[in-house]
Amino acid sequence: MPKFLHTSIFVNDMNESIEFYTKKLGLKLLDGPYHYPGNADMAFVGSDWNAYIELVYDLEEHPPYAIGNRYEHLALEADGDLSAYVDRLKSEGVKILKDVYTSPSGTRAIAFVEDPNGIPIELLEPRKRENLS
Repeated sequence: MPKFLHTSIFVNDMNESIEFYTKKLGLKLLDGPYHYPGNADMAFVGSDWNAYIELVYDLEEHPPYAIGNRYEHLALEADGDLSAYVDRLKSEGVKILKDVYTSPSGTRAIAFVEDPNGIPIELLEPRKRENLS
């Protein structure tokens, strides 16, 4: 059965994007950045290789990237208390799009922040264990 591996996003500044995803959101730099002359710079961030984000800086001349009208958001699960995580992000100057609130299903807390490229990031508190009895 196929499984989800990664999503790839174009970034306007590779170093700024790596810093945001690693130092602010807390993901690891899994590999890169790599420079492919005439093509692109690429780096990979995530908690592991089971699901990660491929950061791509296109080396061809182009205007800064804008969010496409079909792109919605990335989603990350916080490691621990979501409110404390979002408070730390605020103190580091991360743009908060929607502060912590209860998800429409009422099952967990959720918030939205913005990465340096204007991409919305959905942050979710860890999923509560289901009562299996």
